[in-house]
Amino acid sequence: MNSKSNIQDFVSNSSKDRESRPGEKTTPLPYFLISPETDTQGPPRQNRPHILVVDDEEYICEVIKEMLSSEEYQIETITDPERALEFIRTQQVDLVLTDLIMGKKSGVDVLNQTVKSHPDGIVILMTGHPTIENAVTVLKSGAYDYLVKPFSMDTLKAVIKRGLEKQRLYRENINLKETVSLYKISEAMGSTIKLDFLLNLILETAIKELEADMASVLLLDEKSNRLIPKASLGVPLEMKKSGLLNGQDNISKWVIKHGKPRVCDKDQIGQRFLSYNLRKNIRSVVIHPLMAKGKVIGILVLIRCEGQISPFTTGQLHSLSIIASKAASAIENSRLYEELKESYLQTLTALANAVEARDIYTRGHTERVCQMAQSLCREMGWDEEKLWEVKMGGILHDIGKIGVPDAILNKAQALTDEEFEVMKKHPLSGAKILEDISFLAPAIPYVLYHHERFDGKGYPFGLRNDQIPIQGRLMAVVDTFDAMTSDRPYRKAKSLKMALKEIEECAGTQFDPQIARLFLNAWEKGRINKRKLQVKKNHKF
Repeated sequence: MNSKSNIQDFVSNSSKDRESRPGEKTTPLPYFLISPETDTQGPPRQNRPHILVVDDEEYICEVIKEMLSSEEYQIETITDPERALEFIRTQQVDLVLTDLIMGKKSGVDVLNQTVKSHPDGIVILMTGHPTIENAVTVLKSGAYDYLVKPFSMDTLKAVIKRGLEKQRLYRENINLKETVSLYKISEAMGSTIKLDFLLNLILETAIKELEADMASVLLLDEKSNRLIPKASLGVPLEMKKSGLLNGQDNISKWVIKHGKPRVCDKDQIGQRFLSYNLRKNIRSVVIHPLMAKGKVIGILVLIRCEGQISPFTTGQLHSLSIIASKAASAIENSRLYEELKESYLQTLTALANAVEARDIYTRGHTERVCQMAQSLCREMGWDEEKLWEVKMGGILHDIGKIGVPDAILNKAQALTDEEFEVMKKHPLSGAKILEDISFLAPAIPYVLYHHERFDGKGYPFGLRNDQIPIQGRLMAVVDTFDAMTSDRPYRKAKSLKMALKEIEECAGTQFDPQIARLFLNAWEKGRINKRKLQVKKNHKF
């Protein structure tokens, strides 16, 4: 405020507004003169809107503070614009009431700092020299309103109440969106056990909810006690190699040790862990522990780059802690599921090996078929879930042989028609063994249909073409290939070259022609690991 007349007008108007009207109660003492013990009305002080008044005239600050003393606000007054800017940078502020012209600094500087540090903050400009140009400038810069001095107490109170109401609705809308978003995230995390998908979901969620530019998840390896990078989003290749995103920096180690999050700026990250060229573009970093069953299982790293309106704040750690908690639980569940799957697989492998041990002529057959089936599965473009299923199918495809008598299973001569009929029952027997175990249900098509032929001359049902489930058509190719390249008591193994030629020649009769071509293509391009097949030395191309 730059003229005595404006001050007198301002004081005069405020004094008139403060005169008692008929039927009106006397204005109570300003809240800052009432002790906490006697102030029993209204919300707790810490929950009241925090208002900052900035004017280089101390008297004007006091007048405005007195005007608002009957309201349930926390009011701070500052006459030094530079100190006001620092206060806004470091303290929580809901509404700023600032003079437009204050020496070297202006109300626009205060406005810009408020918008930068408190995106939902309300700023009201005051001036005794109004112009249309000034009004347009401040409103375009993000001010909520523009007061022309002198103004009445009622006008001041009304504009502040409107501004705070707008802020309240905005915050409620943001909180509702966050609540709905976090609920959806929790549901999504709880519905998947695929670690890769889960980690990407965590990163996408964290970047969206916390307005970050980059995110990375590192999980703690229990054996080495080292952080291992597992997934990242938006991170340049050169930064992925840095100590910061490899868990080698001191801040990550502190978070792991104490199980608490840390927010830091680029200057707190040593040059040893992030080069100057990478650090200069960083504005803020938050490292949050992932906790499961009271133990740290990893960290979530979020990075904001220069150009963001503000660094990460302590308040934003609340939303991040919810995401991190749900993420850690989901990751732990995924780990437990994988461990359970591995235990099942080991049990199944032991069972298959026990069956195979009864047949002295097919030792290693299950392992080789399983390896080729997985390679063919990849060649067909199947996903990881299907890859797991084909692995189970490969291990268990001959499980029905557990019911075939040793005399037939190990007969050195060709089987009689009656004996072959017994042997032909093993797919049905295998399916019967698995049918009541829901976990093993995906393996049943591999077990039941791997002896069906594309031309309908196979067993046990004589299905043809697409009547045969694709799992059976896939298994038929790899199972037959291994059988042809293995010695039998009644015949010698065929060479790999001859077996490949027979697969090619039988495409469309014994085998699905498309799957046969994919198998041959995978073999030609080296996608089937021949060493793992443990092919005998006398096999020649």
